[in-house]
Formats: sequence, C-alpha cells, structure tokens
Amino acid sequence: MARGLRYGSSIAKGRRTSDPRDNWNMTLHTPLADSSLPPLDKVFRAKSVAIVGASPKPGARNRIVKILIQHGFEGRIYPVSPSADDVEGHKAYKTLADLPEVPDVALIITPAATVPGLIAECGAKGIECAIVYSAGFEEIESGKELAKELRAAAREHGVHVLGPNGQGVWSVRAKTMLTFGAAAFGLTNLRHAPIAIVSQSGALMGAIGAHLQRSGLGCSYVVSVGNETCMDALDALGWVVEQDDVRVVGLYLEGLDNAARLLPIAARARQRGIQIVVLKAGRSAFGQEATASHTGKIASPHAIYTDVLEQAGIIMVDSLGEAMAAVECLSYMPDPRASGDPLGGIAVLSSSGGAGALLADHSDERGLPMCTFSDDTMVKLEATLPEFARKANPVDLTGQIRQYPNLFRDTLAVLSAEKRTEAIVIQFASSGMKDLTDNADAFKQAAKDSGLPIVITFAMEKVSAETRAEFAAAGILISDDPSNTMRALRWLYDRRRYRGIEIAAPVEGETLSLPQTWGEMMEYLETAGVTPAKWTLVQPGQSAAEACKDLKWPVVVKVLPDAAEHKTELGLVKLKVATPAEVEAHGAEFRRILSNPDLPILVQEMVTDGVEAVLSCLGNTDFGPVLSIGSGGVAVELYRDITYLALPATRADVERALKRLKLWTVLQGFRGAPKADIEALINAAVQFGQVILRTPNLAEAEINPVLVRPEGKGLVAVDFLGTAKG
Repeated sequence: MARGLRYGSSIAKGRRTSDPRDNWNMTLHTPLADSSLPPLDKVFRAKSVAIVGASPKPGARNRIVKILIQHGFEGRIYPVSPSADDVEGHKAYKTLADLPEVPDVALIITPAATVPGLIAECGAKGIECAIVYSAGFEEIESGKELAKELRAAAREHGVHVLGPNGQGVWSVRAKTMLTFGAAAFGLTNLRHAPIAIVSQSGALMGAIGAHLQRSGLGCSYVVSVGNETCMDALDALGWVVEQDDVRVVGLYLEGLDNAARLLPIAARARQRGIQIVVLKAGRSAFGQEATASHTGKIASPHAIYTDVLEQAGIIMVDSLGEAMAAVECLSYMPDPRASGDPLGGIAVLSSSGGAGALLADHSDERGLPMCTFSDDTMVKLEATLPEFARKANPVDLTGQIRQYPNLFRDTLAVLSAEKRTEAIVIQFASSGMKDLTDNADAFKQAAKDSGLPIVITFAMEKVSAETRAEFAAAGILISDDPSNTMRALRWLYDRRRYRGIEIAAPVEGETLSLPQTWGEMMEYLETAGVTPAKWTLVQPGQSAAEACKDLKWPVVVKVLPDAAEHKTELGLVKLKVATPAEVEAHGAEFRRILSNPDLPILVQEMVTDGVEAVLSCLGNTDFGPVLSIGSGGVAVELYRDITYLALPATRADVERALKRLKLWTVLQGFRGAPKADIEALINAAVQFGQVILRTPNLAEAEINPVLVRPEGKGLVAVDFLGTAKG
C-alpha cells in the first residue's frame, strides 16, 4: 500500500491533465450545501459498512475490521470474502450481491485488477459510495489504464469513489473509522474537537491524525483522498466545511486540478466561520513550460499558490509543525478585539524585560500592532504596579513579582479593561510553571470576562499536554517561545481580516480574440483600461518626418514586441530621440541587427514622469488564468517583485496585493517623487483581469512597462506581448 514518489505536479501524481471537463465528477464540484455535493454523509456517518477483501488473517485486510470494532462503530459490519466464513466475529458473505441490505459504503481492499469489476458490483447492489484502498493505479505506469477503467466504472454505475491508494477517513463523533492505518489502530480513546484534516498523502494523514489525538487536541474528520481518480481533495473539503463540528481545516496539498474551485469553497468556509490552513509541498519545483513573457519565466507554481490562497483568505504554512500549531490556535482561540483605534493592538505583560523586548521585536517583524495605553490606563498602572515595574507596553514586572502575590491578576485586569487592548500576551521567565499554577484561575476568568485572545508564553519551558488542554478549554493558548506567540497572533489577526474579503462579481461581456497586429494590440489595451502611448509605425522606405508628424518630441524608437526578446540588451530601444533623421538612422541599425530589411519600426511619444509597473496574465495555471502585478521594465526579472491574483479580482484584492510589493513604496512617492496614480493602476488591473477572462484563447499577455503617472494623470502603456493557446 506504499505510495510512490510524488513531486507536486499533476503528471507525477497521475492526475488527468487533459480537458478538465473529462472529469465525470465535475457536477459535484460545487462547494455549497446542496444536492450537488457528493453523498459523503453516507461515508462519514455510515450505519452499515461492507469490507470487500476482509480477512481473518493478520494484516491490513483484517485490521480494517478491527479498527471499526476497536473504536466503537455502532453500525452493521459486513465482511465480504469468498474464502472466509467470518471475520472478527462478523459473518462473511461471498459477494456484495449476497448482503442482506444495501450498505452505506463499500470499503475495497483487494488487488487493483479486481477493483473496476467490484465498483460495477457496487452499482448493481445500489451502493452509492466506496473507498478504495488498493494500490496499483496512477502511481505506477502499468496501472494508468486500470485507473481509467475504475473511473469509467464509477461513472457508468453511479458510484462515488474515494481513492484509490489512500488510507480512508476518520469520523470521530460518529465513531466511524474507515481505515486500515496503523495510526488509528494504535489509538485507544479518541477525542472529538473542531479540527478537520484533508490530505493528499495517506501516510501524512495518519501521522497528523495520531498527533492531534496524542497531543490532547483531538479532531473531527481526517480524510486521505489517495490518487483522486474520481473524487478529489476539494470534493472532500467542500463537504467538510459544511459540518457543524468543524472550526478549522488543515489541508495538505501537492497540487490541484481545476484549483479555481478552491476559492468559492474558501468563501463558504468564511461564511460559516471556518478557517482553512494549507501546507503545500513543491516549493522548490518550478515545473512550468517555457513561457513568452518575463513574468511567466519567473513564475513558480508555489508563488502563485501563496498569493492566490492569501487572496482567498486561506492561511498558508511552511511546515508540519506550523500546520499543527495553526490548527490548534485557530480551533479554540477567539479573534482579536476590533478596537477601531489606530493606537490599538497587543498588550504584553511580562516578568522578564528581555522576553518582553523579544515579543515587541517579533510583533514588528510580523506586522502586528502593539497597543499604546491610554492616559487613564497609565494612571491605573501607576497605582497598581510597584515603582520598579515598567508601566508602558510591554509592561515589565521584573523578577521581584514574588513579593506581590496578586500582581499578575491586578495588572491583567487593568490591561483587559483598556479599550485599545485587542489581545494579551502574558510572558513568564524562569519560574513559569509556578506562576501559571498560582494565577491559573485569574487567567481563565480574564479570558472568560474579556473575550480577548490570551496567550501565555514560556521561555522554552515545556508544558504537559494535560495542562495545555486545560487552558485551551478556557480559550487560552500556551506557547513555548515569544516568536511562536506572535506567529499565533498573526494567524488570529489574519482570520479576522479575512472575514471582510469580498467576492468579485462574475465577468460579463462579449468574447474577445487575442490581437495579432500592433494596432489591434493597442485597441485591446484601451479595452483593458490601459491607455497606450501615442505611436506610429515607420515602414522601410517611409519618411520618418511624415510618419511622425503627429507625435510630440522626443520619442522612443524600438522594434515591435514579437521581433525580439530583451530588446534593451540588444540595443533595439533608443530613448530621447529628437529628430526624424535619428529615427531613420536607428531604424536602419535595428534592421541590420535583426537581418530583416522589411522590419517596421515602432515610434512612441516618450513618457518621462511615470513609475514602471507590469500587468500580465498567465493563462495556464492550476487556478486557470491569473493576473500578475509588479515592478516593471527590466526590474521584473531583476527584483522579482511580483504578486498574483486569481480572476476575477476586486479592487480590494488588487490593493492588498500591491501593498505586499516593494512597488507600493515607490508608488507612494519615494525620495521626493510625486505620489503615483494608484487609483488608476488599481482600476486598470481590475479591468485588465476582466478582459483576460473574456479572451478564452489567451495563453499569456504582458503589458510591460505600464507607466503610472503622478496622481490624477492616469497611466500609459508602452509595450504589449500576447500569445495564444495552441
């Protein structure tokens, strides 16, 4: 049952890479709570289960029955085996047709070659759902045809198949553990908690589930989707976010087909108060095809995932440890209070000046606000704290707190009452466990009364799982390091911010074709809301004075975008050209360099008062067409100051994306330069994205540079490159 090596691409995983409409399950990919969802209730809340391939002999085929019994499954168990009379005390049946009822789900753990036929038998019996654990499909070359047969059998017979080559599902509250995994077998008692896991790795699914249980956190659902031959991770996620016992979902991804489906699922999750956390493998793999545009050349799938998931209000983490910390924090901690005050933020109460300083540093590194106490609070702190204590934020009680037994409690009351306080950090030093024990009731009461997120931080001192669980029940997070404390608060602030994300309206309008000539390209730019610089073409033998008579001097002289890449490096761009004679001389030189005597020469009015930006589109990503925005000109490859947005995008999406870039600082007016027309850039980006969606044959497009002129003067495009799908 071991999974083969996988590298995060659809080819390595064996996913279908042809037309996504070939997926028979496309009609099931709606994330809303309606009848189009796969009937996964029958899996996660099964009342009867058939185990096809069950065996009385030790091994995975026996363990799958034992796990059901061990964890208290309350439904009916039907082993199906042609050679056994009973399995673990349950009568065995020779075939699915022999069963006394139609079970809710069939668990299939037989040789791969038998699986398509068994799916047909499921359909004949009326079984709607099956989990296939068997290996030997897309993950090996000889199994790819068998995977097609499995998909065809599922389609023909109306069976919703999870797997193959996965470890099944855990449904903790329903005591329905449909897995053969050693992780589930090694657990005795299961703790139910509002944490769900959906994983494209079966082994990681088991390890994560076991960790959540052994750490005392618990979980509600754990899903291994296997090869995703029929149903995939987003089908499972769509079901999970509709459940009333889920507050956070951890999603392990290697790659997605038709990943744009994730965005409406994320919107539905936000609507229901559920936070999605993603750990994605493949950060080091570029894996994209050769591209025509500059931005296409520097785009990596991981960078696109990072930016689009942020746009969708999904928290992305970099490691398993971070993923587990995030789902813990987000499963029970409240959002920071929305003080509405620019001086509001985190209040820190520390028994160590050094640790308090570290907290302030980590707060700044993560872009978190620190609270500035009001005059009233400062007066109260002066009355509450001894002379040696620091009264401003972060409050430092110093090591002399032993002489004042109620100091933590009294100071905490003052900080909780401060209206600018949005969250509280209590930092312990060398005697952390004693301080925690002595003040436990006061801390729990403060969390209950204030509704604020409270994080108690130790200086690398370890706290038992039982103690962590005790404080978690009171809504208090225990952290072992100041850095991890601010990381957790960053997640909470992000979750609060994500609640305000607006969904872009569907794009309407007639279908457009990708332009072919320079003139068509300029009209396309106008449609996209980007004004092209005034231009003309000088043909061989044509008088430059006549061709350029309507232009203002000086001008820019260059070749058309499709004539050569890296025009500047090849000397094919000349700035500040002042006379028609110079235009003709440069044109002759360009034709000589490119050995093309028939080459038309592009002449544009020169714009000198703009910040260079780039707007581009990549049409072939997991999310479909995405918009990229960044620093333009030669800087696009030098600095890689680029961000990506799934389409359609809202004005707020574009503004948030711009603020992540170094370009944002330049647009604000850097070193005395005037502020650029940011509103015009945002408007153009939104409209360009809409035009992209109306151009279905577009593979890539790049407007580089877009010159963002001073505020109120709009922007100008001086170059365009577009390629068609083919």
